[in-house]
Amino acid sequence: MPESSPVRRRLFDLALWVLLSVPVLLRSDPADGGSWLQVAVGVTVLGGCVAVSRRWPLLPVAVTVAASLPASLELFTPSYSLALVAFGYLAGRRQDHARGSLWLFGAVAAVGLLLTRLTGTSLGPWFALLLALALAIVAPWLVGRYVRQYDRLVRSGWELADRMEREQAAVADRERLRERSRIAGDMHDSLGHDLALIAVRAGVLEVDPGLGPEQQRAAGDLRRAAAAATERLRDVIGVLREEGARAPTTPPDETVAELVDRARASGLDVTLSAAVPEPPGMTGRALHRVVQEGLTNAAKHAPGAAVTVGLRETASRVTVRVVSGPGTGSGPPASGGSGLVGLDERVRLAGGTLAHGPLPGG
Repeated sequence: MPESSPVRRRLFDLALWVLLSVPVLLRSDPADGGSWLQVAVGVTVLGGCVAVSRRWPLLPVAVTVAASLPASLELFTPSYSLALVAFGYLAGRRQDHARGSLWLFGAVAAVGLLLTRLTGTSLGPWFALLLALALAIVAPWLVGRYVRQYDRLVRSGWELADRMEREQAAVADRERLRERSRIAGDMHDSLGHDLALIAVRAGVLEVDPGLGPEQQRAAGDLRRAAAAATERLRDVIGVLREEGARAPTTPPDETVAELVDRARASGLDVTLSAAVPEPPGMTGRALHRVVQEGLTNAAKHAPGAAVTVGLRETASRVTVRVVSGPGTGSGPPASGGSGLVGLDERVRLAGGTLAHGPLPGG
C-alpha cells in the first residue's frame, strides 16, 4: 500500500474499528437479549484485529471466522459479516503473496466440513458456508488484490516515466558537454594557428640583424613562450576532448558558402542566399554549425527536398535560416534530437538562440 503518515493510519484504524463495532453493539444489545459481556468481548476482539491487521493481514480474518463459526456453521452472523468483508479486502490489499490466503480459505472450508460432520447435520450448512466464504471473504480479497496490483502498476509507470525523464536529461547534458568539447577543439585550431604565427614572426625577429642582442633575446623568449603556450593548449584541449574523439574533418576556416558548395557537389539541392558577410570568431563557427546541422538533417530526413540557406543581418544580430521542403524518399527514422541539443548549447554559448521545427505550411 502507499505510504501514509502515522496520524492518518491511526485515524483510519480508529474509524474502521468504530464502523465494525456498530453491528456488534446492535446485535448484542442487552435490550435485545444480549449481554454487555458479549458487547465488550466483540468490541475488544475487533479492536485487536484492527490493531494487528497491518502487520499480520490474515490474522484478523482467521479470528473473525473463529468468532463467527460458534454462532453459525453457515459463517453468516449479523455481528461479524461486515468485519469479514472488511478484513478480507484488507488482507488482499496488504499481502505481498497469495499463498497464505489460499491456505486459510482451504482451512476454513475444511473446518466447516469437520464441524458439520461432528454435529451430525446435513451438508446444506456447509454449502452455505462455502457460499458465504466466497462472497464475504474471497470476493473482497480478490478486489483488494486487484487494487494492490493496480496501484503497483501505476507507481511503476510513474517511476518509469521519472527514470526516462532523468535519462533524457542526462543524455542532453552529455550532448552539451560533447558540444563544449567540440568547441574546445575549435578553439585549439584557431588559437593554435594564431600562436604558431606569433612564434614564426618572433623567430624572424630573433635572427634579424637589424636588432640588438637584447631585442633578439626578447624575440627568442617570445618565440619559446608562444611554442610553450601552444603545447599547453594542446594538452588542455586533449584532456577536454572525449576519449577516442577524432579531429574534426571540416576545415576550421571553411565558410558557409564553401560548406554549401560541398553539399551541392555531393548531390544536395541547396541554394544559398547570403546578404551579409559571415561574422568572425565563435559566432561564425556557431553559424557554420547551424548550417551544417540543417543540411545534415535535410539530407537524412527529407531526401530529395530542395534546401534554402539564408543569411541576413538586422540591427543587432545575424540570422541564419535553413528551410527544406518535403522529401521525395522514405529516409531513415528520426533521431533522438541529440544533435539539436548540442547545437542549441553552441548557439547559446555564442550569445544567440536556436529555434527548430515544422513550418506552418508543413
